[in-house]
Amino acid sequence: MDELSWNGLVTLESRIDRAIVGALRGQDLSGFEIWRWLGSEDGTLGLLAETDLYPTLYRLEAEHLLQSDWYEGERTRRKYRLTATALQRAEENGWPPLAFRGRPGPSSEPERTGRAVSPDPDSGSWFVPPKAEPVGTTPLPSAPPASATGSAAIDGYSNELGAALDLPRVELDRVRQEIADHLADSRSTLALGGLDEPAATSEVIDRLGNPRDLATRINLAQHTQDRRGRAVRRAVIELVAEMVLWLSLSVAVFVLAPGVCDVVIRLGRVAGLDLTVLRSAAWATNQMAIMVCLGAFAAGRLSMGHLARISRHRDATLRRRWAPAGAAAVLALALLLPGYQDGLVVATLLATPLAFVVGTYRPKHVNESSYTWRGVASAILVVAAVTLLPAERLFAYDPNATPGAPLAPGQAPGELTVYQQPDGTFDYEIPQPAGTGVVSVELWPASTDGLFIVVDRSATAPTISVRAGTPTSDATAAPAGAQAVDFGKLPPYPQWWVVAVTTGQNGSRTALDVVIQTGASPNPGTALGWLIAHL
Repeated sequence: MDELSWNGLVTLESRIDRAIVGALRGQDLSGFEIWRWLGSEDGTLGLLAETDLYPTLYRLEAEHLLQSDWYEGERTRRKYRLTATALQRAEENGWPPLAFRGRPGPSSEPERTGRAVSPDPDSGSWFVPPKAEPVGTTPLPSAPPASATGSAAIDGYSNELGAALDLPRVELDRVRQEIADHLADSRSTLALGGLDEPAATSEVIDRLGNPRDLATRINLAQHTQDRRGRAVRRAVIELVAEMVLWLSLSVAVFVLAPGVCDVVIRLGRVAGLDLTVLRSAAWATNQMAIMVCLGAFAAGRLSMGHLARISRHRDATLRRRWAPAGAAAVLALALLLPGYQDGLVVATLLATPLAFVVGTYRPKHVNESSYTWRGVASAILVVAAVTLLPAERLFAYDPNATPGAPLAPGQAPGELTVYQQPDGTFDYEIPQPAGTGVVSVELWPASTDGLFIVVDRSATAPTISVRAGTPTSDATAAPAGAQAVDFGKLPPYPQWWVVAVTTGQNGSRTALDVVIQTGASPNPGTALGWLIAHL
């Protein structure tokens, strides 16, 4: 089969593509080596212009025909090799390797270990007849070191090129370094031919042309429709996966946080403090809201990194569209996520789109996700940190603050225990001191005063008073003699001051113990519904 291009059309571009594939059969070559072989008069009669070299190589990479990596030798160089796709097409079309006598590159660039060179030219060349003295057959002597002026000119060219490239940082640095290496090698070759350094430097820069024009061509070669499509798909998958992951992790926080709060309260008692965490239904939802906010940051960071890396665009080029689009999707999730809402929960959920946008300003360009060992370790640390955040609803209170019922001298004679029954009502249990009558449990409306819980100043009497039970041998049974309280039938206070009080024969009231309870839970809803109801 003797087709000259992938699609059968004989064009200059297709002949150059076929020549590059042939030159790389069995060996890895740098861009400069490929140009020395194919772009010279001795190679392909000048069909491959030096200014076309790297746009062509990057286009073939985008088409999955070439791969490239940095190789360590006397000097680090970026070298290209054929992919399995290119080898398969070459075999299917009967394209033999492009063969010349000797090696195509300078002797200072050793072959990659374990890779064969092109076969002997007697086997025939399908591109151009082999010359008597092809490129690279004569070893080249070492070029004299470049002067500071020559290096500055090359650095200036590569810097101007980099400023005009629309590529992510890693890819931009790669292109700048590769072009700078090419210019240095080309200058050394001209210097070895007898041209003085200033003239050689000027010559090689002129060959590559205006750096902004070259950058435009490289951008066009890199920014393919296939890459854009793959980048958007990967970014969307990463965004959804991160949000699902962090929503799932919020379950772990929901399970662990109550136990942590108990530890904090017990540590407070050891330190002589009376602490409480207002464990309302909204408190549990807020743990989930915090995890959603953190997940939005991770989603912005990882999706933006994959989007830029795969599509080969700068972050700033993509952020103008991706950040608002992703933030809108995250905001829709936050507004419609079911749960128990209050002002703090809603504020946390409304921060999720901002967290996503902030994440896009710190993208992770390496090919990683939250599912690597490092990502899993980070997620565990985040879960632990959020679990240890009861301070957002942690308050102190003074048990002596019950109106008309100071705490008994010394330690409280008993500990008031709260039991929630299957029907949603609450019973109270406390060991009754000897010689006392029936101990009552009073519920006073409470309010927050800074970091403290206090009895509401407008209250002149308890809202309800019930009889406390005594401990039973069966921990699952209701306390003996206890009266149940249905918070759904009480005024809608967010928290209640619950105190066990014993009344003496002379009418003196003594508080035995105080606990803080949250009010009846509101019906679950969404942040959007909460905003509509309150704005």
